[in-house]
Amino acid sequence: MPLSRPDTEPLGVTILILEQFAMIAFSSTVEPLREANWVAGKPLYTWTVVSHDGAPVRASNGLALQVDGSIREAAFSPVVIVCSSFNPHLHVTPAMLGWLRRQARQGAMIGAVETGAYVLARAGLLDGHRATIHWENAPGFAEEFPEVQLTDRLFEFDRRRFSASGASAAMDMMLAMIAEQAGQPVAARIADEFIYNRMREAQSPQRLPGADRLGTRNARLRRLLDFLERALAENVEVSDMAAFEKISAREVQRLFKTHLGVSPKAYHRRLRLQRAQDLLRQTDMPVTEVASSCGFSSGADFSRAYRREFARRPIDDSGAVYLSG
Repeated sequence: MPLSRPDTEPLGVTILILEQFAMIAFSSTVEPLREANWVAGKPLYTWTVVSHDGAPVRASNGLALQVDGSIREAAFSPVVIVCSSFNPHLHVTPAMLGWLRRQARQGAMIGAVETGAYVLARAGLLDGHRATIHWENAPGFAEEFPEVQLTDRLFEFDRRRFSASGASAAMDMMLAMIAEQAGQPVAARIADEFIYNRMREAQSPQRLPGADRLGTRNARLRRLLDFLERALAENVEVSDMAAFEKISAREVQRLFKTHLGVSPKAYHRRLRLQRAQDLLRQTDMPVTEVASSCGFSSGADFSRAYRREFARRPIDDSGAVYLSG
């Protein structure tokens, strides 16, 4: 992390919040800074909260947050963090992107929380950098910004860019930053004060494995579920699953029916349809291209399956281009 805190003065942090930001993500970003000052017994950090125009910003929970000013009034800041959640594409402006680029040119370390990575990518500030975003937004983000090295980690630091994948991940990221700049004992004490008894590493996964989410402990079924989650771009046959696990097709059917109450084909089709919905909502990919990328051999077959699963047509979600936090 190429930034150290001067011993003689606190480090300035500017937080840019967008409409529909997640309040919990914002709190997870700013509260560790406040607590760091209390733990150290002196001001290690100062922070300023800005919006596009200096007006209060309404969070996704409906509460409005007063800010300290607009981006136009904001001076250079050593650290800039973009905090957004739902629909960042609706609230990004050319002036905002220009301001972020100017901060970067002046040497700021620039980061993002939740869908803030979308804003940085739109500004071209993540090209050639590792970055992370909430798992739900990852497929669409990867399609729109192929020049970004997207990972599935909790948080990322890459040169003068950093990002956190979600609200609790923002806490982990800020603790890691404070540990680097103010020392591990300070970060550990902050975690203790917040009763946050496990400071997670950056490489910790965002999601539980599919088997854990479903609460199954059967070893064979766990391996099959992992196999299917890695094969969302194809229509996997039961015979393929049987060959992978070296058991009979009948045993594969029995495992899914016994533990999940669904056939293996239906389970995998649901996973592929969920991925398809994410792509339709978060990218401008044509419906036919989404269908093909999710393993459906024809648009008609995809449309029928989509309507059965979601009670709506693929075209109803196509082009929505929203990102949720």
